[in-house]
Amino acid sequence: MYKYIKSNIEENKESFSSYLASLSGIYDEFLEEHILNSEIYSIYVHDVYCGYFGVFNKTLLTQFYITREFLRHGQKIFADVIKSYGIKNAFVPTCDELFLTLALDNHIKVNFQAYFFQESGEAVRVPKYTREFIKKATLEDVEEIKKITGDFIDKHEERINEGQLYILRENGEFLGLGIIVDNRIIKGCACTGMFTSEKYRQKGIGRSIIMSLMDICREKGLKPLAGCWYYNHNSKRTLESSGYVSTTRLLRVDFTEDAGEV
Repeated sequence: MYKYIKSNIEENKESFSSYLASLSGIYDEFLEEHILNSEIYSIYVHDVYCGYFGVFNKTLLTQFYITREFLRHGQKIFADVIKSYGIKNAFVPTCDELFLTLALDNHIKVNFQAYFFQESGEAVRVPKYTREFIKKATLEDVEEIKKITGDFIDKHEERINEGQLYILRENGEFLGLGIIVDNRIIKGCACTGMFTSEKYRQKGIGRSIIMSLMDICREKGLKPLAGCWYYNHNSKRTLESSGYVSTTRLLRVDFTEDAGEV
């Protein structure tokens, strides 16, 4: 009755567009990278196309979409996919109502993974360090970035060449690093992130970087977004004080072994 054929996002572009239109919120490049690096399968009911799903690293479900006319099959198809592909868990943004609902039908445990933020529109106090303190990183900065930020980011040279990295300095001292990554799925948005040098934390540097990055995004005609690990309370406070608010969470939903009893 149900058949799954390996495909790609392009082959499911109409459903993918409908999926994007159904979202009630946003998510950042962390989830986007998992989605874009997932194996995609098209779903068929009695040989009629009805949607698609994505699996990252064999056992993590990252996408599940069923077209409206086949929604009554959704529960059974979802459970069948979990069993047939040995799916252990899923990354589910709370802005995806269908995926969230079906995942909860089969869950054994829900884990809070991350917050996703967008602009609040709230007036906030000015940053401690204004825009002139932050400059685009150059290739000459690579070794210093690696030394101070460790494994915070990868592909340093590539990111610098693409204009993603910014450094906040005071009197030549490296205080923090900022990063802007254009969203590849949710178009017209860019994710902002920062790293503060350990010896300068809790001094308003991270907030200053984020506020400058938000300004840069707006100047480029992009909506600034952000994300942080759910239990990183300091980052959450910094983002909120910078003018961000979160109405979307990323959940990691663990599934039961007897999925499919619907």
